[in-house]
Amino acid sequence: MQLTHLSASDFRNLARVEIDFGPRFTILHGRNGAGKTNVLEALYLISTVRSFRSSELGPLVRHGQAQARVEVTGRIPGLGVHSTLSVKLNRGARSTRRTAMADGKVVRSGAAFYGRLPAILFTPEDLGVLRGSPGGRRRFLDRVLFARDRAHITDVQTYEKVLRSRNHVLRGADGQRSARDRDAMLSAYEIRLSESGARIWTRRVELLKSMRDAFSSVFQQIHGDQPRADISYVSHVTGFLQQRPDASGVIEALVDVPSRAAALLGALHERRALDLMRGTTSLGPHRDDFEMTLNGQSAAKYASQGQSRALVLAFKIAELKTSRAALGRAPILLLDDVSSELDPRRTEQLFQALAGEVEQCVLTTTSPRYIPLPDALDRTYLAVSEGAVTPGE
Repeated sequence: MQLTHLSASDFRNLARVEIDFGPRFTILHGRNGAGKTNVLEALYLISTVRSFRSSELGPLVRHGQAQARVEVTGRIPGLGVHSTLSVKLNRGARSTRRTAMADGKVVRSGAAFYGRLPAILFTPEDLGVLRGSPGGRRRFLDRVLFARDRAHITDVQTYEKVLRSRNHVLRGADGQRSARDRDAMLSAYEIRLSESGARIWTRRVELLKSMRDAFSSVFQQIHGDQPRADISYVSHVTGFLQQRPDASGVIEALVDVPSRAAALLGALHERRALDLMRGTTSLGPHRDDFEMTLNGQSAAKYASQGQSRALVLAFKIAELKTSRAALGRAPILLLDDVSSELDPRRTEQLFQALAGEVEQCVLTTTSPRYIPLPDALDRTYLAVSEGAVTPGE
């Protein structure tokens, strides 16, 4: 979908806005706190049915109001028709209910609505991924896959549900049972974990493999010839298998879902005694990670702040490149405060890289002068002030 219009009412500080987007770059500018990021959040809500700033939906409804609504209109490439997507939030005393609609019809499943407006988001908080927790990096990676493959959403939900059940049995939280009954239950859960877990593991590995060359070249374009950036997946199961005498051959055989499912099932069974002592499942995709490196050294340990920002932006542009190949069209790129902490030369190099990859981009900045787009690129400027959006620099 090529985004053409956004209508929002009582969303955050946006009491009522109507925004027309340009076909390439739309630049939202204004002081901090004006509401620029709220526009990106509204677009992200349409894309994913969730916020990137809050785990709860209630804060998205403007203070003092009971309901918020966001609606976007866009053209479907190749078909010459328009489509309308909307999300309505109704805040109650205990919870906030959301209703998603596509062309006037309610879409009851979040997974079925997710990705109808494909979008890739960058926020300053993404910089924390590099030095943050493995859990944060796993979620960062899975969000990429959610937008491409709805089956990944189902597999992650299934895996997490079965994982909770296995951990429940490991802790003996449901009372007394015989060791035989306990082991039978654990075996059943391990089979289900290995099936969904292998699919999650495989998609993550294949995603990073597909992004690897683009990630390295885009970082070089933004930052310069040195150092060389790389990215790789870190599997706990692979680490466990490395302890075996025939480790190299065993690991080389992990090439697809069936081989990874067998390896995960065997590892879960071997670790069962330890897991019973600890009361938790000690390996699997829920423990995995990915790593960015500079000249073979951990970027989390050695990258400067500017290098960290360039690495995350290179990841996002590589995501854009590979998404175009997977989806047939590049997703909309949402960039929040993208140019801070990059020097002028690297900011210019960043936008030269974006110019060659982006089909449509909505970005925020405190001033248009911080966005050095090449002169030939189409751009639309929108000024944001106290929740109001008006055309112009």
